This record gives sequence, C-alpha cells and structure tokens, in this order.
Amino acid sequence: MNSEGERKKCKYPLLFQPLKVNKIVLKNRIISAPLGSNTDKSLSGIGMIIRGTSGSVDDKRMRLTPGPYCFADLFQAAKVREEVSLIRQRGAKAEFELCHCGQFAVVEDGDYAIGPVSFVRSDGTEVRAMDEKMMDEIADKFAKSACDAKEYGFDGVLLHFGHGWLPAQFLSPYFNKRKDEYGGSFENRIKFPMMIVDRVRKAVGCDYMLDMRISGDEHIEGGMKIDEVAEFIRRIEDKIDMVHISCGVEVDNRTKIYMSPTAYAPHKINVEMAKVVKEKVKIPVAVVGGIMTPEEAEAILEAGCADAVVIGRQLIADPWWVKKAWEGRSEDIVPCIRCMNCYNPYQYKTEEERRSHVGINTVPCCSVNPRYLHEERVPNELPKAFVKKKTVVVGGGPAGMQAALTAARRGHQVILLEKEGELGGQLVCAEYDEAKQDLKRLKDYLIIQVQKAEVEVRLNVTVTPEMIKEMCPDSLILALGAYPMKPNIPGMEKNRVLTCIEAYKHQEKIGENVVIVGGGSIGCELGVELSRKGKQVTILEIGKIVNRTLNDIMKTALKTEMNKCRTLTVMTETQCISVEKGFVIAAGGEGKKLEIKADTVILAAGMRARTDEANAFFGIVQDTDIIGDANRVGTVWNAMEDGYYISAGL
Repeated sequence: MNSEGERKKCKYPLLFQPLKVNKIVLKNRIISAPLGSNTDKSLSGIGMIIRGTSGSVDDKRMRLTPGPYCFADLFQAAKVREEVSLIRQRGAKAEFELCHCGQFAVVEDGDYAIGPVSFVRSDGTEVRAMDEKMMDEIADKFAKSACDAKEYGFDGVLLHFGHGWLPAQFLSPYFNKRKDEYGGSFENRIKFPMMIVDRVRKAVGCDYMLDMRISGDEHIEGGMKIDEVAEFIRRIEDKIDMVHISCGVEVDNRTKIYMSPTAYAPHKINVEMAKVVKEKVKIPVAVVGGIMTPEEAEAILEAGCADAVVIGRQLIADPWWVKKAWEGRSEDIVPCIRCMNCYNPYQYKTEEERRSHVGINTVPCCSVNPRYLHEERVPNELPKAFVKKKTVVVGGGPAGMQAALTAARRGHQVILLEKEGELGGQLVCAEYDEAKQDLKRLKDYLIIQVQKAEVEVRLNVTVTPEMIKEMCPDSLILALGAYPMKPNIPGMEKNRVLTCIEAYKHQEKIGENVVIVGGGSIGCELGVELSRKGKQVTILEIGKIVNRTLNDIMKTALKTEMNKCRTLTVMTETQCISVEKGFVIAAGGEGKKLEIKADTVILAAGMRARTDEANAFFGIVQDTDIIGDANRVGTVWNAMEDGYYISAGL
C-alpha cells in the first residue's frame, strides 16, 4: 500500500512514511492508543495497534478494575492470541501494554495495594511501601509479562510509565515521599523504574521492540515536569526503542482532563513536550493527545516535533481514519467531539453521589459512531434495502442529517426538509463559540456528507401535515428538535431577554452586563464564552450545583475553564424572580433579595422537546418515527444513534 510512488502522490507523505523501530518497520507513522475495538482499525491500514488494559502485569495487585491477568489460563491466552491475529489482518504491528496500577489498584477484601509509601486510601484499602524484595519481585513480573507477550506473538511491548501508575509513582516527587535511597532526589526516584527497564530488556533480548509511554507533565503541583522526564528518557534510551509523550494522571479528573483532553482544551496538547524530548534523544518520539485530523498529524511531523502520532478517541469516532487519510478524504473522517462518553465510567464515592447523578453515560458509548462496541452485530456497510422507499426526513439537525445519510446509503429516495436557511440545527451555535471547534467540525462533516449523498435538501420549508400528505412518502422521520424553555419571569417580555440559541447567533445584541438564567452546560459554556469576550457575567442556578448532567470528566473540565474567567460569577440556589430595566431581582438563600446589574438576560433553563408538533404528523404515513430531541431532549449521542438505527431498519 505504501510504496514510494504512492506516498509521493499522497496528501500526507510524512504521515505515511515507514518508521523503523528496532528490527520492526511500521508501514506508517500512525499508532492506535489502547482504546476501543480493534475490529475495524485493523483493516484500515494503520501502522501499529496497542493492546492494553488497566493492568497487564502478572501480579494480583495490578488492576484498576477486577479481572484476571490476560495470560492467566489457556482460555484467556487464546483470546489474546486471537487479538494479535485480528490486529495483523492488514499488516499492522501488535504491541502489548504493560501496566501496573500500584497504589491505585483494586485488590481483594483484606488485601493491600503497593506503592512508594505507606498510607490508607479513602476507600479504606491499605497501601504498603515497597521494600527492595517487593521491587525485585515486581521488576521480575514485568519481565515475565513481557516474555508472555512475546511468546503470544506481539511485535513489541509498551512499558506504561505515565498516568500515575506504579513506575510513575516512583518517578514523581508528588507521589514518592520516601526517605531512603529510592526517594527524594531525581537520582533516587529513577532507580526502581530503571530496574524495571533493565529487567524487561534483559528478558526479551536486544532485538525485541521495547516501547514506553510517559507523562511529560502530571499537571499536579509538585508532580513530574518535562525537564526531568526528558532526562530520564535520555538515560534509558539505550534500553528502549521509542517513547510516547502523554501527560496527566488517570485517577484524578483534575489532571485527567489534560491526559484525555476534552472539548474545552486545544488540540495537540502535548506536542511541545514531545519536541523537548526529541531534541534530547535519538530514539523515535511519538506524541499523543488531541491529534484529531491528518492535517494536524502531518504538521507535527513536518515541524520535527515527533516521529509518530498516537491516536485514541478519534479512531473510536472513525476507525477508518487511516484509510480515508491515505486516500486524501479528510472531509469524510467522522470528527471526534471529545465528549468523553467513551472513556468515562462513573466512579461513585458515596451512595449520595450515585443518587444525585442524572447523566446518561453509565456505560461507554461514542456520540458519533453508533457502531462502537456493536461492531460484531452491526456491519460496517449496511446492506442495500430490498425495497426502495420514498423517505421524508423533517429537520436538519444532527439526528435528521444522520437519518437522511443512513437512509440514502441504504438506497432509499430521501428528501430532507429544514425550516431554517441552513442545515445544522443547534450545532449552528458552534460557529459562534471558540470552545466548540469539535462540534463545528461535526456540523461541517454532516453537511458535506449530505451534499455528497443522493439526498434532496429543501431549506426554508415550514412543514405541515398537509404538505406531507401531498408528498405521499413511504416513510416519515420527524427530527423537529427542541426549543428553549421560557420560564414565566415577570418583566421578561419588556426588557432585553434572549434565549440561549438567540444569544449565540446574535451576540451583537448582548450588552456588557449579562445575567444567564440556568446553570446547565449550555448556560455555563455560554458564560465562559461571553466572559472571555470581556462581558461581566452572572449565572443564576436554582439548584445546588451547576453542570449537573455532564459526565464527571466534562464537568471537571468545564469547571476548570469557568474558574479561569475573572468576570464570571456563579450563584447557586438562586432564582431569578423578575427582570427590570438594567437589572434583575433574584432570590438567594433563605429568600434574600438580590439586585444584579443586567443589560441583557439570557434564558438557559433547559430545552423542551417538540413532541406535540411531531405527534400531529401521525396517521399520515404508516411508517412514522420521532427521533432526537423531538423524542426526548438529549445529547449528540442520542441524536446520532436515533438517526442511524431508525434509518438502518427502513
């Protein structure tokens, strides 16, 4: 696939240049992080796929989640061997991640975890400081696990020395508070990690690929920083063959938002740290973190900041990213919106936390890839329909566009009707918010795909039941969306009051002093955007907390952005009771009346489904479905999933 002549014609020649790592040659510079299913990725032409878990060292105290060592018995080992075979289907290299969770590991009742120092965790689990005998045993277990991986056909192993796992716990001055020769100074803190590296290299031999992932910055006060990390890598570069630069700590959402950057963070978050390391070592350097497009990946290589890119969630959003990049079809790549729904299992610390949580993400999913985790039962390409139907889709938001696309790909005649002058629905708001670049990419992607597909689009159309009767469709899909709720607040009709949608689209109407009624994600995101533009913003939330429906990581990320805004004030347990000229009256705790300056009031008190409007169309066409926000107010995930599966069944 990657001949010299083909690469010269390729839009991204550096990205598809082979990379030699020890005795192994990767067909290109694209590596899959250990996330998601390998079923489709293995067929897309990727260079290497990492197989990983939260613990993969042959030790009972290694995992973050319960489960056996993957080579524990013949059954487990057979599953791993099958994974290796799957990865190699189209010539990808297979790498096995060696990870030990150390002090964060889940252990059996009555057992203890291990780490640099002794303490009792908040869940009551004892953590014991490792002595030299323990260190020797764990180093041997790393070596044994590496040999197991080699025996079962992996082309190399990845030592996970980042994200707050056991080796990082020794490297980090934040975690390592030892007073002996394994703690304190940099020279002491690297001793045990170097022992692991030495032991593994000796076990697997000099010709076997030995890779490493490490956090260039833990984003914790007193944690590892890039200068020490670069020096550590320099000292072991004769033992390892490549290094991946990441950041953050897995178990703390305050740093996890950098490790797995959310929609509120910039792309390519670790590139500058990778550049620091690359300038100091001779081995190949890979970089991970928010690399979303082939253009971004190519630019990193062209600038000499890294030798390879590691991509995670974007390959969940579109497992065919590599193939599309090779073919120069970047506009056809489904954008990851970095919602963290694929990566955020909730970890409740108390029963009260569990009861108070109302978010949707109790199991992993992908907002833009409805096939994620369903690849075995849902084919990559849906079969053509036996009977071609005239399908009318009403509503051009994400649900409607996804439904129209899926129906068209199945061979149906599709007519998409939209009341506005453009497609996009609520995604249009992303045009006006610098923090919504990923949602804007999704909007642009869907519009391009609709334009490419055999879909007849009619804009500026107010659809009525009579119109549908005249069109005589075989199937009708109603994606009418939702509209902003307008609480009955005295004075609202007389003064400058905008809905959240109007506020995004008409920011020229917004004054210098803004009150936002509602502290959900929309209200808070809008508050951050306006504060960054110099507005004095006050958010009024009737409940005790803001951003209640966001998953834990997104909630932390948005709170972090809110804390950076010096002109943003959040008032919880506070209700707007009237809108006056130039100010609002609010009731705070215990009914205390507050007068807050306001040139503009923005309503962000939630959305209401257009269910009643949609119900008016029933009885016209036997095959009628309501999808997306018109069915229930939800997320992009709800919209895309509804649109896909309803049309898949036509």
